[in-house]
Amino acid sequence: MAPTPRKRKAPAPEPRRRPPSLLEFRAPVDGAWYDARVTVQCGALRVMYEGFLEELDEWYDPAALAVAASARDVAALRARFRVRSTPLEDTQCRDLRAGALLCVSCALDGGDLKFYDAVLESVLAAAHETVDGKERCACRFMVRWSEGPRAGSREEVGVERICCVQSSPVQDPELLEFLDGVTKLLGNVNEEMVAQEIRAVPAAEGGVPANAPPGFHRKFGSTK
Repeated sequence: MAPTPRKRKAPAPEPRRRPPSLLEFRAPVDGAWYDARVTVQCGALRVMYEGFLEELDEWYDPAALAVAASARDVAALRARFRVRSTPLEDTQCRDLRAGALLCVSCALDGGDLKFYDAVLESVLAAAHETVDGKERCACRFMVRWSEGPRAGSREEVGVERICCVQSSPVQDPELLEFLDGVTKLLGNVNEEMVAQEIRAVPAAEGGVPANAPPGFHRKFGSTK
């Protein structure tokens, strides 16, 4: 008796790929720049670091900011976000000019590799090589660190360590709406109106939203 033919299995669907992050965020803990995504949950801004555990997410609650922060603090938070820097291509070294703002990888003790801003001071041009049919930049770049543990010092680096900081403004609608909303709260002269808006945020004891996700209490929970 001939075996019953089996139905061919449908090919497994490819896992959905998340679009690449369009933002960089300068972390308060170490001042380094990381790829990040943002969303608003429970009325609070959630900053999610690409490639890191959820426990390391940053949370910013509008009620807490309105009570404890100033307009300068909100402006400083806004400045921590920018459009994602792009790696310097081997063919682009000729486009760089002294004074350009760069985001450069920095090897730290313990093997950590983090990105900090630096200013380009000069380019030591060198003949490019061709490897497997592709142009390879052999130039060296003298940069002066403006952030991080080596701020103020100079270092000579290669093209593989350099990203170019983008001048285009951040266009993330959720982020802009959140920051503009907090700025509006701070700019409201009528303290009673501010208090009413703060009370309108669904919160449990300690100013924490009752349905806050894990990790929220780490930053905004009651200290009692």
